[in-house]
Amino acid sequence: MFRALFVIAALAPLSMAQPLSTVFTYQGELRASNAPANGTYDLRFTLYAQAVDGAPIAATQCLDNVTVDQGKFTALLDFGDVFIGDERYLQIEVRPDTGLGCASLTGFVTLAPRQRLTAAPHSLHALTAGQAEWAADATTFGGQPASFYTNAANMNAGTLPDARLSGNVSTLSGAQTFLGPKTFSAAASFNSAGSPFTVSSTTRVTNLNADLLDGLNSTAFATASHTHDASGITSGTLADARVPSTIPRLSDNNVFIDTQVINVSNQTPLTLIGSSTSGTWINLQNTGGGRVWNLISTGSGNGEGAGKFLVRDQTAGAVRLTLDTAGRMGLGTSTPGSLLELSQADAAMRIRNTNDPGGGYIQDTFSTLQLGMYNPTGAAWGTVPAGGTRAMFGMQNTGRVGTLTNTTGSPVWRNTLDDGNGNASIQGNLTANNMPAIKFASISATGSFANNSVTLIENITVNVPASGYLRITARSPIFLHAYDFWNSTATLELKETTSNEVVIKQTALGIADGAPTASGMNWQGDITLEHSTATGAGTRSFKLRLLHSSPTAGNAVSYSGAEITVMYFPAGL
Repeated sequence: MFRALFVIAALAPLSMAQPLSTVFTYQGELRASNAPANGTYDLRFTLYAQAVDGAPIAATQCLDNVTVDQGKFTALLDFGDVFIGDERYLQIEVRPDTGLGCASLTGFVTLAPRQRLTAAPHSLHALTAGQAEWAADATTFGGQPASFYTNAANMNAGTLPDARLSGNVSTLSGAQTFLGPKTFSAAASFNSAGSPFTVSSTTRVTNLNADLLDGLNSTAFATASHTHDASGITSGTLADARVPSTIPRLSDNNVFIDTQVINVSNQTPLTLIGSSTSGTWINLQNTGGGRVWNLISTGSGNGEGAGKFLVRDQTAGAVRLTLDTAGRMGLGTSTPGSLLELSQADAAMRIRNTNDPGGGYIQDTFSTLQLGMYNPTGAAWGTVPAGGTRAMFGMQNTGRVGTLTNTTGSPVWRNTLDDGNGNASIQGNLTANNMPAIKFASISATGSFANNSVTLIENITVNVPASGYLRITARSPIFLHAYDFWNSTATLELKETTSNEVVIKQTALGIADGAPTASGMNWQGDITLEHSTATGAGTRSFKLRLLHSSPTAGNAVSYSGAEITVMYFPAGL
């Protein structure tokens, strides 16, 4: 918000020996947001005969780049001879300087109210004392008789009006016809905006050497012989009609037929600004059999909505890609509802792997979302013809989920995980070894020890979904050695560690007493165990240990890895 606080207006005499001009000084204070303004501003001054409304009584004065220091500024104004004793009001417009010249009215703010101009001392003298003196002089004729003023010899001041001159006297501003020859003893200067004079004779003027003709007569300007150095043109503006059609015009549609390169260091080398409410369009066209494409920044009058970026196929009259104000991208839709939206009847998205001729696709058909395989060449994937597709997995709008095959039309379901009614089912035969293990753990470490124990698998935890049964199997490959006396035993032990550590199953393998031999007695194989237990819903944890015992030194057991499997079966299975 700008506000002018005060104004001082006064006539400005140049010196005691010079008459006053119509220039006066305007001083004011400019405030912005209730604080003194600082910087450079553009100011416009318009003079009115009244405080509000009315028409200007003189041309508007515009001052570009006025310095404002702590709110103070000074301006010299000249509205001409319009101060005749009546009240005058000054309207002021202001804008911060942004590089625009006075020819542009953009950004000016009108200050209110208009400033009333008060009288200065010289002005009061002209309105009072001067008028009284003239009135007195008119009655006495300056102390001279009236005949004194009719004698031209007594005129020693002033200028005789043109209307008092004879028609035989030439004037500077009138058209003159000279009937006799004229001789100019000094160089003549013609300042007329049009033709300075007219020669009625058809003959060439002798010794005419006009600067505008560069010292040449008319014959020198024949098309075949005349040359003119463009550097000699120092003023004026060349008309558009004199410029060849290969030069682009700002106000015309221009067609560039060669490559244009913009090579600047600016971050934004090219800006296109349009004011049409239908948007700002860029057309891309290839005449070698291509199509016409539009790149559009939409406006308020565009059918797709304002503020969007569109890629439009003008040849087909259809928008192919949309980017909206929220950063959402739509393919086949101008109103995407998510970050990426594909909209089309039976819309499909293809995922290609360049390492093989096939590829994958996702397709949303009328009733089923299908994931499948696409074969572009027929070089591989013999079950899918070249250019064909085959659905491998599907999700139906009824809730049905499973594997399927679809090469021609409606999908044929194979193995279903959900039949649409909340029931899981598997089509086809089911063998026992197809039942999946709930948990499996193994180690590959090896070791050897005697009369001690080692934990092979520290922990395996099962999250049981509901009441049922757990079946646990475990094994460890061992090498059992008995040297002197043969009594040597290895035991595989399963413990539950859910709350307290409890042995729930163990299996032993031993070599019995016998006559000693020099080489001893060895046994190699697996120790295995199997255990089934009822369970309720919840978490259960287990561990697997290997133990060895022998009364004779030198007897030992070696192990080579271990594994444990825990399977869950629901009640009633």
